[in-house]
Amino acid sequence: MWVFISGKRSIRAQLIWAIFICFIVTTTGYSLVSANINKPIGLLVFIGIYILCFIFLTRNIVRTLWQLSNGLMVIARGNLDYRLPTSRLDELGTVSQNVNHMAEQLQKQVERERQLESSRMELITNVSHDLRTPLTSIIGYLDLLKKQAFQGEEERERYIHNAFNKTQQLKTLIDDLFEYTRLSHGDVQMNFQEVDFHSLIEQMLSEFEPVAREQGVNLIKALSPDPVIMSIDAEKMVRAIDNLLMNALKFSIIPGEIRVNLFSGGRVVKLSIENQGNPITKEQEEQLFERFYTMHTLQSDGNMPSGYGLGLSIAKNVVELQGGRIWLDHHEGYYKFNIELKRPIANNRGKKVLYGEHGE
Repeated sequence: MWVFISGKRSIRAQLIWAIFICFIVTTTGYSLVSANINKPIGLLVFIGIYILCFIFLTRNIVRTLWQLSNGLMVIARGNLDYRLPTSRLDELGTVSQNVNHMAEQLQKQVERERQLESSRMELITNVSHDLRTPLTSIIGYLDLLKKQAFQGEEERERYIHNAFNKTQQLKTLIDDLFEYTRLSHGDVQMNFQEVDFHSLIEQMLSEFEPVAREQGVNLIKALSPDPVIMSIDAEKMVRAIDNLLMNALKFSIIPGEIRVNLFSGGRVVKLSIENQGNPITKEQEEQLFERFYTMHTLQSDGNMPSGYGLGLSIAKNVVELQGGRIWLDHHEGYYKFNIELKRPIANNRGKKVLYGEHGE
């Protein structure tokens, strides 16, 4: 009650109290000296006492305003670590809190920009190195083949196989960089068409299974038997799912297994890719879909490069551009990446339409 009456939570109340108290003090002081001085001098004394009293009672407000002004200048000059005092309970205290919150958000944004810039520079350095290394190997193998510097058909086949693997690494890297550039600049044109999502997944898994088996990973398929007609950009969706499959393969414990589930329930289609790997922290889990975020793979084979932190980010963008969502369920090394898409429905005229953002 005293806080409310005294006006500690309101600048207006403090100013009203200051005016009232100044009037009382000034009137009292003037009554004591008015008998000994003439009226013009008394009026000046009255005004002088009132001004001094008002300055004294509002000095804390003025001091806080100066602190706000100086603090904003300090922050504007780039010192985002500076914080204003927030002991006041009135509007000026709220302003101080808001300024501090603004400085914290700016500091986080600057830190994110620095990390992103550092990641970009690291990416450029790594890409330059990783483009040069396989390219040098390819040139070397092709030079040996051109000069026929091999002993027997077996060695020739090995050269061809190694050169082909290196070209696949180059293609994967270049595709990731191209897709990342398009997504980050918003230069994406979706080509929606009706496809059987079940057949699409079956075809992808049939091509992926030999690769997984070669790495010591068993592929388990649990797909709904019925056709699943979807209106999607098949090419981009294949890229997103392939990124998830390769991610599961890179981070699977060997020997291990990858389980792919496709469930179609009414208006929603859900695809999940599960594998067992090393546990990660909650902080790492939250960064998995960020661009340039990389972790050490469990597969150190040269045919299974670790990647550049773009695959999951690309998958997330592709799925969201098609009206779906993607997320990870993780518990003590058990990973389950989920994709949820909305199925087309027929309107009153029999035409197929897609769900809106909220499935309406």
